[in-house]
Amino acid sequence: MTTKQEAVVLGFLGNFTGADWPDIDALVACFSLDSVNYVLFPTTKPVVGREKLKEELVRQAKMSQAPLSDIKAYASSGKYVFVERVDSFVTHGIKHTVSMNSVFEVNSDNLISAWREYFDSGDVARQLGMSADDMGKLLQG
Repeated sequence: MTTKQEAVVLGFLGNFTGADWPDIDALVACFSLDSVNYVLFPTTKPVVGREKLKEELVRQAKMSQAPLSDIKAYASSGKYVFVERVDSFVTHGIKHTVSMNSVFEVNSDNLISAWREYFDSGDVARQLGMSADDMGKLLQG
C-alpha cells in the first residue's frame, strides 16, 4: 500500500519520463515555499525555497536533456520517503546514468519540504569524461 507521502514523491518523480524536461513550474509546485534541497548531499550547498529550486532546475535543463527516473524501490517512515532509482540524462551530448538514493520529507500539506540526493559523483564524472574539479563545478552551477 502506498502512503500519501509516497504518492507525493512518486508523482513528482513520475514527471521524468525520458522525453523533454517536464513543466518546471509544475515540478516546483510539489514543494513547500521553504523547502530545503540538495543536488548532492552533503557536497553541494542547499537550494532553499521554491524560487531557488526553480532556478536550479532551469539551470539543469539547459545542460541536460531527456531526464528519466527509473524507480527501483521506495519505502517510507512517517514524513520521510526513501527512493532508490537510476536516472538517465543526456548531458553535454553524452548519455549517462546516475544510480542514486534520495530522501524526501513530505509535510502535512502533502508538499515536499526537503529533498536530498545521494550518488557517486566520481562515477558520473567518469561517464562524462570530466575531472573531479569540473564535476564539482557542474554540480554547483
